[in-house]
Amino acid sequence: MYNVVDTFYAGEIDETALAAVGLSFPVFLLVIAASSGLSRGAAGLISNAIGAKLKDDQRRYTIQSVSLAAFLAIVLTVVGLSIASPIFQILGASGDYLQMANDYIGPIFLGSVFFILGSVCNALLTSSGDTRTYGSVLVVGFFLNLILDPWFLYGGYGLPSMGVAGIAWATVLIQSCGFAYLLWTVIRRGLLEVDDFLAFMPEFKTWWQIAVQALPATFNIISIAIGFFAINWFLKHYGVDAVAAYTVTTRVEQIALMPTFGLYAAIMAMVGQNNGAGKVSRIWETMRFCVRYGVIVNVAMAVLMFVFAPQLMGIFTEDPEVIRYGVICLYVFAPIHWSYILTATHIAMLQALKRPAYGFFEAVMRKIILPLPILWLLVIYLCKDIQWIWYCNAAIQLLMTTVTVIYARKVLAGLSK
Repeated sequence: MYNVVDTFYAGEIDETALAAVGLSFPVFLLVIAASSGLSRGAAGLISNAIGAKLKDDQRRYTIQSVSLAAFLAIVLTVVGLSIASPIFQILGASGDYLQMANDYIGPIFLGSVFFILGSVCNALLTSSGDTRTYGSVLVVGFFLNLILDPWFLYGGYGLPSMGVAGIAWATVLIQSCGFAYLLWTVIRRGLLEVDDFLAFMPEFKTWWQIAVQALPATFNIISIAIGFFAINWFLKHYGVDAVAAYTVTTRVEQIALMPTFGLYAAIMAMVGQNNGAGKVSRIWETMRFCVRYGVIVNVAMAVLMFVFAPQLMGIFTEDPEVIRYGVICLYVFAPIHWSYILTATHIAMLQALKRPAYGFFEAVMRKIILPLPILWLLVIYLCKDIQWIWYCNAAIQLLMTTVTVIYARKVLAGLSK
C-alpha cells in the first residue's frame, strides 16, 4: 500500500512522474529482495529452532541475523546508488523522466537500513507466532503515508516542495519510525538480547547458514525485479503511456494480493515450528486451510478487479491511453488471479521446511527464462499488439503454478512417510 499511495501521488503530478515511479519499482525491489529474503531465511531457521526447543540455536540465529542485516544494508546502499541511474538509462529514460526516477530511488536506498533491519525484527516476531505487531505497524504507516506524501510532495508548514523525491522521503521516514518501534518490541519481549554486544560480531559460519536459507528467497525477488526490467524494456516500444499503465496495474494487483502476503507469514511460522517439532500432520492441516481460504478470497478480489477495471485505473490517472492499456492488462490477469495464491503458499511451505531453492528456480523460470525469448518473438520480431505481452505472462504463470503445486505436494508427502 506504500507503493500504491506513492503511485497515486505521482500520478497527480503527470504521466512522466507516474512512469518514473514505475520504472523505479524494479530497482526498489532490490531493497525488498534483501529485506524480505533475509527475513524469510531467518524466520525459517528461528521457527524450526523454536519448534525443536533449541534455545542456543534460536539466540544465535537471532543475533547474527541482525548483524548480517546491518552489513547487508551498507552494501546495498552503496551498490544501489551506483547502478540505479545506468539501469534507468538502459530502459530508455532521459531528461525529466530520468531525473524523476533518480529523485525517487535515491532516498529509498539511503533509507534501506530501516527496511532491512525492520524486516529482521519482523522475522523474530513471526517466528514466535506474532504477525499482528508488524501488521499494526504497517497499517499505521500506511495512514501516515497518506498524510506525509502530499505534504512532502507539495510542501507547506515550513517544509519546501520536494516533488517526487518527497514521496520517497515520506516512506523512508515512516520506515525508520516503524523500525524503532519493532526494535523496542523485540527487545522488550526478550526476543533479542542486547546485553552482550560481542555476540553481534560476525560469525561467518552462522552467516552462511542464514544465507543458505535467505539467498534463494532474495534471488527469487531479484529475478522478479529482472522480470520487471524486461517487461519495461519491451513496453518502451509502445511508449511512456504503456509503462505508466503497467505501473498502475501492478499496484492494483498488489492490493488484490494482500491476503496472499498474510498467508505467507502465517505459513512461515506454523509450518516452520511444526516441522521443527516433527508434526507433519499439522503441516498438512495448515496448508489445506491456507489454500482453501486463499483461493476463495483471491477469486473474490479477482471478480472485483475484472468488473471495476476502468474505475480502478481511473483512481491513478485520467489519461485515456494509460487507462486503455491498463484495462486490457487487468482483463487478462484477473481470471488467473487464483493461481498466485497457490504458488505463494506452496513456496512459503518449502521455505519453512528449509528447502528454499525451489522458490528461486520458479521465479527465474517464470520471470526470465520462459518469457524473454517469447516476448522478443512477439514484440520485436512479429510486432504484436501490447496484449500479447499479457497473454504470454498469464500462460507462463499457469504453467509454473502447476509445476509448483505438484513439486511441493511431493516434498510434503515424502515427509509423511
